[in-house]
Amino acid sequence: MTIWKHWTLPKNEGTRLHELGTSKICVAVDTAGEGDILAAMPIYPSTAAGTRTTGKKPGISLPPLTDSAWTRFYIGTDDGYKLSPAYPPLPVCVHLRESFFLPPGTTLEGWIFSRIQVRITANEAEVASFPLQRPFKTLYGTPDAGVVCRYDEAEFLASREPIVSSFNAHPGYVAHPVRLRNTSSDPVLVSDLCIYGEQLSIFGVESIMQSERLLFIFSSSGVRMSLDGQAPLPPGATTIARPLVSGEERFIVRSFELFKTMTRI
Repeated sequence: MTIWKHWTLPKNEGTRLHELGTSKICVAVDTAGEGDILAAMPIYPSTAAGTRTTGKKPGISLPPLTDSAWTRFYIGTDDGYKLSPAYPPLPVCVHLRESFFLPPGTTLEGWIFSRIQVRITANEAEVASFPLQRPFKTLYGTPDAGVVCRYDEAEFLASREPIVSSFNAHPGYVAHPVRLRNTSSDPVLVSDLCIYGEQLSIFGVESIMQSERLLFIFSSSGVRMSLDGQAPLPPGATTIARPLVSGEERFIVRSFELFKTMTRI
């Protein structure tokens, strides 16, 4: 994961492109008197061509640095910026591509994956945070009681084994070990799982990123989510992002209210 590090300013190379899958994060520098302005913008696969070419990647064109598409941040005489992974500011509802029924009294362990954002900081201040795909918001529940979430979708991988790079080598995803438990007397349909990234860490080693384990308890009244301890980490894993909010009880209550509107048990 060499992308997650401190980078020097691209003063001698024009616009620098950081590629993560099919998306790119563009970073450029502009002068402002005795200091510099760091400019950044995302490029998604469907982004239309602009008027300013980078000169580094043929076929890619960008608007001028004065265009509003760029996020501009004065960094003074700082010599660089840092890229780090981050969770979206909204809770993420991961829609499972293949839903399944969980029998009563069953506990199932596995993995799901969600997309991270790219956070750009300079001198400890946040310059910008960009999603790696065009974000879509979805309202779950009624207009007066629903919760706005970031939509995502992924496969559910049923496995108790530690995650390996062959499962998910994409640098734009974080793996979440999960435990699903049905305490009701009827089968429940598992089709969506919600993640509050603000209360999760990101641990990384090589091409793997993962969070703490999450526990989803299905009951007759809804679904409750909580932290379920630390899942086994790959050898040499380090903490590359820490939780923004603490307090597991708040985590549980918010998630429970969300899932009461999402599940029909």
